[in-house]
Amino acid sequence: MKIKIFRAIGPLIAALALVGLLIFLPINVGMKYSKDQLVKFAQSPLNTPSFTGYSIKKQAYSDPEFLPVLGSSEMEHVDSFHPSAYFKKYNSGFTPFLVGQPGTTTLTHFFYMNSVANELKNRKIVFVISPQWFSKQGIVESELKNFVSKGEIYGWLKEADPKADTTTQLAKHLLRFRSLKSEETIYNSLERLADKKPLTTLQKMTVATNLQFWRKEDLLFSSVSQFTAQPLGLTPKINKFAKELPNDPTSENLEKLAIDQGKDSSNNNPFRINNKVWDKKIKSKYKHLENFKKHVSYLESPEYQDFQQLLNVFAKNNNDVLFVIQPVNGSWSSYTGVSKATLENFSSKIKTQLFYQIADLTDMYNTPYASGDTVHFGTKGWLATDKAIEKFMKTPSKANYHIDNSLFLSKDWAMNGATESIIN
Repeated sequence: MKIKIFRAIGPLIAALALVGLLIFLPINVGMKYSKDQLVKFAQSPLNTPSFTGYSIKKQAYSDPEFLPVLGSSEMEHVDSFHPSAYFKKYNSGFTPFLVGQPGTTTLTHFFYMNSVANELKNRKIVFVISPQWFSKQGIVESELKNFVSKGEIYGWLKEADPKADTTTQLAKHLLRFRSLKSEETIYNSLERLADKKPLTTLQKMTVATNLQFWRKEDLLFSSVSQFTAQPLGLTPKINKFAKELPNDPTSENLEKLAIDQGKDSSNNNPFRINNKVWDKKIKSKYKHLENFKKHVSYLESPEYQDFQQLLNVFAKNNNDVLFVIQPVNGSWSSYTGVSKATLENFSSKIKTQLFYQIADLTDMYNTPYASGDTVHFGTKGWLATDKAIEKFMKTPSKANYHIDNSLFLSKDWAMNGATESIIN
């Protein structure tokens, strides 16, 4: 009888033991990607599994040639001056790794960066800031759910200092999201950290086990990302547009091509909006959109606190970061009620918090083709960004953060538009 029982359940026990060994022993069994495959991932920002996972970005960032370029929906707006096309044509010894899609904001990038902090220690990073992130509500439930994995949260919980103000603030922030209430270990751990209490011994063990399980599971099954990376990848577009760049990259040649491409792609409307975007999304309703954003300010948002959390990660990791404030389409912005002064006020506030290497393209408000549609980079905007990245990458690293969490992590700073009175 015992032999029959063992024969029946023996294979199951053996399988469970094997899975346990794969997960908990310090051995890596899973897909090893070639350089070409990693380049395709780097050029596939819409591939969510590689964004929220672990093994692909761990492998990629183990190679110092990959330069993380973090942002949001602008990553997919490819023309000849998109950084991936530009730096493919004019090889500068690095490959942009595009990180961002519609819905990724500062908090999603905080968890992204935190999950591969060891691989990105002491590295250069480019971070593109969109004023539109800084709404009064900040990151919404669907964005957190789509772009922050449980494994990334476990990784933060494992290292979180219960005495730090950054931990308290972020724990309280995360407790507001309904989707985390069903995750008992995460939610209960957040409650303790929000009260400045350390995790219990059982919670620490559970968090560490779940984190290890997530990493090994992702390593074993990350190849699934290839199925989504291929159709969503931008590599064909990038290769096509890179070939259109002049072999002699003088300022005059680049400027002329940027203007010519900008004109050709946005010549069917008075706002210099990309023709396809105009026809598909705006033409039928634009007469009803005049001044519909006249009350927008971008000065009151919990996003500023999320940004301070991210700055703490950069500082702890000794990252040398170039922050790019992207331009908007001035003609369209003015029509919809977002004045240049509105953008300048935002720029002034965020730069006060950043105090660092900044390529502020806010002054391109009235520059034709700086924006390709309404708020995303156009040829002239990307060209200005490329030049800023070129200079940044040729300059020796000089990370030098002066973190002031007492001010910039406060709700007063985030939600009060009168920033000068707070600083003074």
